[in-house]
Amino acid sequence: MDNASPSLLDHSVPTEITGAGSRAVERFARFLSGFVLRLLIFCFVIVLCAVLSRMMPGDTLEVMLSTDFARGLGAGEVLQLQEAMGLGGGIASQVWDYWGKLLSGDLGYSIPHAAPVLQLLLTALPWTGLLILGAMPVFLIGGALAGIEAGQLPGGTVDRWVTPVVTILASLPPFTGAVLLLLLFGILWPVLPTGGAEPLFPSTEHLGRAMGVLRHAILPMLALALHELARFYFLARAETLNLAQRDFIVNARARGISPWRLRWAYIGRSLVPACLSRLSDTLTGLVSAVFFVEIVFSYPGTGYLIYSAILDRDYDLLQGAVVFMAGVVLLMNWLIDGLSAHLARRG
Repeated sequence: MDNASPSLLDHSVPTEITGAGSRAVERFARFLSGFVLRLLIFCFVIVLCAVLSRMMPGDTLEVMLSTDFARGLGAGEVLQLQEAMGLGGGIASQVWDYWGKLLSGDLGYSIPHAAPVLQLLLTALPWTGLLILGAMPVFLIGGALAGIEAGQLPGGTVDRWVTPVVTILASLPPFTGAVLLLLLFGILWPVLPTGGAEPLFPSTEHLGRAMGVLRHAILPMLALALHELARFYFLARAETLNLAQRDFIVNARARGISPWRLRWAYIGRSLVPACLSRLSDTLTGLVSAVFFVEIVFSYPGTGYLIYSAILDRDYDLLQGAVVFMAGVVLLMNWLIDGLSAHLARRG
């Protein structure tokens, strides 16, 4: 080999490549740090929920003994029952026992429901998921479309009529909207069911049963969607106002592209990262709101399950439901944040 010929080691690595590699590592480290942060929050939620739930007045046994039939039990029998139900000892020992069960994958056992907590959660979760997934297209698509229309023509017909209505909706708490919908369409004009997830006697046919489930879900889904719709309406309206001044929108209009293509291919696509970023924050609000909505409509989801767990001092069920929902929300929040950051970098 000619000693004068250059080897591969003699070539310097282009600065663009090393720069891109370091940026990729930096982005991955940021993505990973987001996961670690949420994991710490998750552990904090577990401890906080376990301690606070046991600081409530009374316990599961006291609620069960509040009946006249059980008041004849002696003090020794009550202590034996407390030990058997895992309610003996102090808060620290109970929390420590709960951590041990949780690390082994056991969410506990609900004494009032006489069933494992995981089984109760898996039964209730699809109903909560139905409400959230049913509400999302309403506020995502409806809010974004109305916001684009209002932002394209500020002061126009859509802006003048829709913005005041959405402003009123934004000022209503979710449970207030749920109560108003219940009064309007469940009692004063009874066209939709006021509670439950299915008719008392569900249809034996699949289509008939699906229609019954849908009728019962309409009002809770609307109660969830109306509050969040305002967030996406104002977000889309503000972003459209800003985008209207950008060069690529001005050039597109000058080239005479169709109004629908301008909405979907130009403005709509540019709104995706902002909407995803907002959706990450909205998920937390949705899970909070669904609890109130399920209580108002007696809907058998996780919110209603948590409400009954508080009334019954059902520690295992309360902790299991909160930990499960917190884990799902934090995981979704982390994934959506990563996706929105990736889309924002692509522009």
